[in-house]
Amino acid sequence: MQELVFVYGTLRRGQANHGWLAGSHWLGEASLRGAVLHDLGPFPMAVPGDGLVLGELYGVDAATLAQLDRLEGHPRLYERHWLVLEDGREAWVYLGRPRQVRFVPALADGRWPPGGGPISAAVVRACAWVVALLLIPPASAPAADSLALCRAWLQSHGPERVQLGNALGAAHYLTKDVRLRESSADQPVALYRSSDLQQLCRSR
Repeated sequence: MQELVFVYGTLRRGQANHGWLAGSHWLGEASLRGAVLHDLGPFPMAVPGDGLVLGELYGVDAATLAQLDRLEGHPRLYERHWLVLEDGREAWVYLGRPRQVRFVPALADGRWPPGGGPISAAVVRACAWVVALLLIPPASAPAADSLALCRAWLQSHGPERVQLGNALGAAHYLTKDVRLRESSADQPVALYRSSDLQQLCRSR
């Protein structure tokens, strides 16, 4: 028996985690109303709200659905919801919580990534714990996860370093270098001072 799953991020065709859907049935493009898509850089998060999210629909077996639960960190990071899509079909959708994205820009057109191109698999793997850090207050964030993110940032270069630094700064509520500045996945801009990130990582 197949389960329908609506995906809008790294599981889509051409993106880093699409391989998790190998052997599943692609059922076309689809959209979900009643949710807002936010750009976390290496991956997005949709949360309940007054918006539209664009994605793809797949038919998966029970084993694949269980694997997707592990990938998405259900129910601790993302929660799997049974929702009605715009075309009337019903499907499972992985949603976050509004408090997880309170400092993260929304994507007005409901499509990720903003530039339309693929996001590096290395960047996605390096940032797998970022949502966990966003979910937990800094004082109680797991030391191992925080240390791992610091190490990844210190060892990275170029756009990947910028994206990791932004994720690290957001996860620990650092003050932005320029208060209202935002960054995008296709043209990442450093939002936090390197000295602040260095100080944060020295305290891990």
